[in-house]
Amino acid sequence: MNLVLESASAISTGRRTAWLVLGQTVERSVQILVALLLVKFLAPSEWNSVALALTVYLAAVTIGSFNLEHSILYFLPTLSPEQSEKLFARTARSLALVGSLLGFVILIGSRTLGIVNSAHWGLFVAITVAAEMPTVIAGPALIARGRERDAGMWDSLLGLTQLSFLVVPALFAWGAQGVMYGLAAAGIIRLTAFLVLFGRDASQHRGATDKHLFRRQLMYCAPLGIALATGVLTRTVDKWLVAWKIPARVGIYAIAAQEVPILAVLPYASGAVIAGAMVRHFMVGNHKASFDIWVKQVRTMCRPVIAMTFAVVVIAPEIFDIALAPTYQKSVLSFQIFTIIGLHRVTEYGAVLRAVGRTREIVLSSVILFGLNSVFAGVGLYLHGIVGLTVGSVVAFGVAWIWMLSRLAEVFHLTIGTVFPWKWWCSLVAYFATVALIAQLVSAEVDHSYTKVIVKVAVLIVGYVASRSFAAGPTNSEINEEEKDNVS
Repeated sequence: MNLVLESASAISTGRRTAWLVLGQTVERSVQILVALLLVKFLAPSEWNSVALALTVYLAAVTIGSFNLEHSILYFLPTLSPEQSEKLFARTARSLALVGSLLGFVILIGSRTLGIVNSAHWGLFVAITVAAEMPTVIAGPALIARGRERDAGMWDSLLGLTQLSFLVVPALFAWGAQGVMYGLAAAGIIRLTAFLVLFGRDASQHRGATDKHLFRRQLMYCAPLGIALATGVLTRTVDKWLVAWKIPARVGIYAIAAQEVPILAVLPYASGAVIAGAMVRHFMVGNHKASFDIWVKQVRTMCRPVIAMTFAVVVIAPEIFDIALAPTYQKSVLSFQIFTIIGLHRVTEYGAVLRAVGRTREIVLSSVILFGLNSVFAGVGLYLHGIVGLTVGSVVAFGVAWIWMLSRLAEVFHLTIGTVFPWKWWCSLVAYFATVALIAQLVSAEVDHSYTKVIVKVAVLIVGYVASRSFAAGPTNSEINEEEKDNVS
């Protein structure tokens, strides 16, 4: 009976994760597709300007949200249904106010500091930020209510809307100005959809909000908000360094520094699905149960994440040759190096610290990563241009990863050698690196890029299927034995 219940629970968790993965994959794929298509349809000088404006928009929305949307996942499980509704309403209204203020700052900055191409463009970015800010809580709110399918649909549909409104103007030769019009229009549509779904929820508790509860939320979110702001700066500082040092190559580096969507969303989705359970176990002091949930998710994610990372690395030259103009071929190596960062993203490590309430360490880890990335990327850029900058970023992420694992080891009362499934992870890295090398060698005699991709993908698929037959994960008994060793 227990086995049946465990199997049903695993299937349910898998389906919930799949919907979130779908939505987040579509949303993040839009960022890559927008970049690829705008590169194709805009002149290089126009793409440089648009790429810089998009980094300002993404940084503003992320920093301005102050992590309030993530508190919906990690804070609401501790509240009663009535408190949750009140908090949602207050959060939505607060984000709307912050978005308006931040939009005004962007507008002033575009006129005085030239942070985007022109004051006219600053207006478009300001409208987009103001419109999108309150909508960032939509997905987490649906997840917190057990509506993972709706959350996935929300991310998917709104992502596709933004893709259409950004690409269509470029496709019809309306230039960079048309793209900026499209950006603002997509933001307004996103806000309209949010008001249709949540407008009543956001307004029905007006004047009845528990101010003490909201202060608790702000205190809970403050460290995480700082961490989130530092995180987005970490992802944009390298682009701003290129804009400062080699402004003519901002567009080229923006293509090279793209995250592969599925590799970025798997950690988020897996962490979001188990967040509530971890919070509940930590609340009663059951660290072992939280670790069991977390490490099981890590083991499950290792195979697909590592396999896809090497797959992207090995087919990157042909994809760049097929999809992009020759000007952007020089960014292939940087893209491959940047993709290697994905090898460690088998889970969202900060989810554990958020669940246990150790938010100060999340802030510290973000600050460490930002500092390391700024230093190593800056030194790499000075020594060897964009390739050196990318290598510096990989080194920075590696050092920060080890530091984060040391924090998790302390939380679970383990060592850094036992808190992470190193043997399983290393064996998969070695195996799929070998498969990728074989795919490269097999395709060496093929001339055309399209055929090369087909050959490489075929080899990679065979390798992945084979890995499931002889490189299966540890059984439950093996995990229990390993945990006994850790305790002893």
